[in-house]
Amino acid sequence: MSELTWGPILAGYLFLGGLAGGAYMVGALTDLFKKEKYAVLSKSGILASFVSIVLGLVLLVFDLKRFKEVPLVILNAYRRFPGSIMTVGTWIITGFTLVSLVTVVLWYLDGHGLVRKIVEVIGVILGLATAAYTGILLSFARGVPFWNSGFLPWLFVLSGLLTGLAISVLLIPIAAVFMPKAFGDFKSTWNATSEYLELVGYSDDLGIPMIFIETAVMLLYLVTTPSTGILWSGSGISLYFYAYLLLALLMPLALTYYNQKLTTAGRHKMVIYLTLLTTVLVLVGGFLLRYVVLIGGQLIY
Repeated sequence: MSELTWGPILAGYLFLGGLAGGAYMVGALTDLFKKEKYAVLSKSGILASFVSIVLGLVLLVFDLKRFKEVPLVILNAYRRFPGSIMTVGTWIITGFTLVSLVTVVLWYLDGHGLVRKIVEVIGVILGLATAAYTGILLSFARGVPFWNSGFLPWLFVLSGLLTGLAISVLLIPIAAVFMPKAFGDFKSTWNATSEYLELVGYSDDLGIPMIFIETAVMLLYLVTTPSTGILWSGSGISLYFYAYLLLALLMPLALTYYNQKLTTAGRHKMVIYLTLLTTVLVLVGGFLLRYVVLIGGQLIY
């Protein structure tokens, strides 16, 4: 193709959609199974989820450049359900956005634990569907073998979970420093080094298996999907692919392993700094994954 139809803006939408679904699943499942022990991480994940899905939808509207027609397009999609994958996706994302908003409100009302958990169960299902939809949307494209893989939705789900975990951990110090009055519990956790370190240990227990599974699914995608050789060929897009492998998979694994040694040595401040660096790397790598897949499919089309 001489001209790309979709670029970084749509890649940003795919990234934020997956991140939103992943952050919600991390926050809700932590709340459902860990109860109050990691309540701040649960709250952070739910909040990050709602903000991310809203920002993603803003990017989608901006990329379409059809601001006046957007309400009509959405209503038409609702009306034609389940006529296409896009109409199904519209219903999924709408439901997920509403459930995410309701969960945020329930968290900030305090109490209503049982109601919140019922809503979270529904939200986990919709969050999984939202994260998968960003990959399914591409895999249903006709005549683009680079996207026509059953592994692509799962790859996006795993990346969504990993980036969702990363933003949940990163949002705690951001909110604690810049909005301490609104997020007093975030501030308390951040100031109590031992509490934040315990939360970091829990996130590492979740993140390391996710990285290995994402790596395995990526390998399956590469060996079973036609035309993925462009990612290794030394072309312009391959540089972004190598950056994804380095930032999203290899460096986080190395830094997490190094952090375990630092924890044993009692260098807690350094552990926290490297953890925050790791979250940023994972987020950048997650965006690069969507960008590589989106652009790669168009180059080979």
